[in-house]
Amino acid sequence: MRFFITGIAGFAGRHLAERLVAEGHEVFGCDRILPATTPAASSLNLPADHLLVCDICDREQIEAVVRTVHPEGVFHLAAFTNPAASFDDPDGAYRANLLGSLNLFAALAAASACRVVWVGSSDAYGQVEADELPVTERNPFRPLSPYAVSKAAADLAAYQWSRARRLDVVRVRPFNHTGPGQASHFVCADFAFQLAAVKHRQRPARIEVGNLDVVRDFSDVRDVVRAYVAAFERGASGEAYNVCSGRGRTPRQILERLIQIGGTQVEVVMDPARQRPVDVPVLIGSAAKLREATGWAPVIDWGQTLRDLLEDWVGRAGQFS
Repeated sequence: MRFFITGIAGFAGRHLAERLVAEGHEVFGCDRILPATTPAASSLNLPADHLLVCDICDREQIEAVVRTVHPEGVFHLAAFTNPAASFDDPDGAYRANLLGSLNLFAALAAASACRVVWVGSSDAYGQVEADELPVTERNPFRPLSPYAVSKAAADLAAYQWSRARRLDVVRVRPFNHTGPGQASHFVCADFAFQLAAVKHRQRPARIEVGNLDVVRDFSDVRDVVRAYVAAFERGASGEAYNVCSGRGRTPRQILERLIQIGGTQVEVVMDPARQRPVDVPVLIGSAAKLREATGWAPVIDWGQTLRDLLEDWVGRAGQFS
């Protein structure tokens, strides 16, 4: 099949592209910036004309790209992805996540009748009460950050397009995920980045942290992109599916495990700047609906995920000079 991935140069986009290429599919992708050194361009060995520069907030640009590619399947991953940064730039979050989704839906409806996997976020659930755990797809949205509001609004827009506008959209709501290649503004990768910098003697033996005691549901990105493909193949149009492990972990547990794997002694220091203005104490999901619809389940051992994440950051020696 001919697939089109928005945000192909991003963390999950690269892993998804690798999986689809390995399965023998023809893969196109777009991103706002696609330098020759980006992993999507260098490691995938995709033809140059399969990697397109496009800002999804520009409707004319995304319409032109869709007409050019004419995909048989679309994975929409391009997004404003930093919840903490959204408090300082709410307009950026709303434009990328809501307007960008609407632009893509309109372009596809006009030019390419195909299935779309729209990638949302568990942050849209927001304030979850203790008696609502684990979170199912029936839980109401109570978003607590501009990022979460933008994802909740785009999620509802995707549903509306699947019904009133008759676009074949499957919604997925990934919970936290990590793995090799993740940017350092996410918690697991931030810990790995700091530990790698200590190992390379580019910073003191000190790790700066935010709230270590919230509970989150983490998965390996490679399991997550398998879920996206499963949702494309067997998910029901208009439906939403949580993508998660069903197990809660704290940042404290993750940091302790990474320190153990790395074998580096460090001081852990609380940094108030890394605290969010508001935070949900516990967010654990249920992927039962996805499992029943597609047979998907996570298969990668969590310890392996953290080892791969840390090894990836240690291997990026040039980024610490």
